[in-house]
Amino acid sequence: MESAPKPTDHAESIVNALGDGAYVLDVDRNRVFVNDRLREVTEFGEDVLHGTHPERVVAEGYWSAEMGDRYRAGVERVLAGETDDERIQLTTTLGDGSDVTTETRLTPIERDGTIVGAVGVIRDVTDRVERERDLERLNDRLERLAGFLSHDLRNPLSVAQGYLRLVRETGDTDRLEPAEEALSRIEALIDDALVMAREPEAIEIDAEPVDLGDLATDCWASGDFGEPPAGADLVVDEPGPVRADRDLLRRAIGNLLGNAFDHAGEAPTIHVGVGDRGVYVADDGPGVPVDDRDAVTEFGVSNDGGTGIGLAIVECVTAAHDWIVDLDESPSGGFEVTLVGAERAT
Repeated sequence: MESAPKPTDHAESIVNALGDGAYVLDVDRNRVFVNDRLREVTEFGEDVLHGTHPERVVAEGYWSAEMGDRYRAGVERVLAGETDDERIQLTTTLGDGSDVTTETRLTPIERDGTIVGAVGVIRDVTDRVERERDLERLNDRLERLAGFLSHDLRNPLSVAQGYLRLVRETGDTDRLEPAEEALSRIEALIDDALVMAREPEAIEIDAEPVDLGDLATDCWASGDFGEPPAGADLVVDEPGPVRADRDLLRRAIGNLLGNAFDHAGEAPTIHVGVGDRGVYVADDGPGVPVDDRDAVTEFGVSNDGGTGIGLAIVECVTAAHDWIVDLDESPSGGFEVTLVGAERAT
């Protein structure tokens, strides 16, 4: 006599014909059938492919415990008849060690009005998820930039407008000078915003030998990054050329100097140089507590109510050069930032 067909036989024939990875579960969450596409993509052994799902996959390290819990909750809803179309997004480590993000669509298998199992169809959505993440990051950057521009541009714009109004009323053209300074500050802020608007890997680097001493002196004297406090002193240690994009390095050094102007106290001494690890800017101010150092390069972090773009610019510039920002205590007990990987030009 021929054996009676299993309740899942029809589902198995459909799954075997699918181009996507697919499988059949019984009511105890055992995978009783998998198609060749699933074997090919995952490279899992038969014992894993046919084991209790998701326990065996988690035990073998292909899913995290959190992924297993998420899957188990979804399939239990299907087997309980609570839904007939459950979609679960999961991150799986494949047999070759690579990670892939998939969406599993679970649908119940019914026989004579009773749910006897479920079909799972797996689709690779890694590219889609990455695009969504890129879009989220872009939206986040745009929101933060909008806040920065509306906050930091407002003050110099008001200053420029005020002095221009006085020139019209009095005819005193000497008042144009502070208006021009305010407009220069606006231009510098826009340059910062343009750097922050791009992902570091999208920034084009035009590397050339850049004299660090000349660059630091120019940043100090230009006023583009704020005015040095009265009595402040710039010391260039171990001057020499550094291979970098001149404009981007100027933004980084200038913002580090500006940060020292704002936070290193009265009459600070600020050292700039290039050592064995890279370019550094160090001050003799109060420094930054160890627990706060990881946060200060994040966009929007500031101790004085500002937008905190300065150190975020430094982080962006270093990433574009494939350098690393290291925050530490300076030899005098203040704050030191090193652009690790910035090398002397030979």
